[in-house]
Amino acid sequence: MSKQSMKSRTQELLTLARKLSETPGLTWVEANNAIYGPGGPFTRLFPSVKDRLAFANTEVSRHIDELLDSLPEPAVGPQRREYSGKFNVRIPKSLHAALVSEAEAEAVSLNQLVLAKLALHLQSR
Repeated sequence: MSKQSMKSRTQELLTLARKLSETPGLTWVEANNAIYGPGGPFTRLFPSVKDRLAFANTEVSRHIDELLDSLPEPAVGPQRREYSGKFNVRIPKSLHAALVSEAEAEAVSLNQLVLAKLALHLQSR
């Protein structure tokens, strides 16, 4: 693929964002995922960290954010089931060992450590 100029890449992304913002019933989450999701056009158009940082400092980036912000929130319906608060996750043995080691160093249970890490990640969203 020939290397497009920054201007043409930003315009391509803006064109997509405008099209998505005019799609009836599309929420900001769906539009955001269509643009910035893994393997999506943003990743293709701006493959390096340097490219992504340069794009983030453009007026087009801010305009795309405004377009996404103008879209409706996704519908939040009532939860249909009660959750137990438990689930199993299979992880590599090396990650398990590293988490246990960190929990011991912090003098907390593995459960407390993982819960704190998950909560911290969700807060930053």
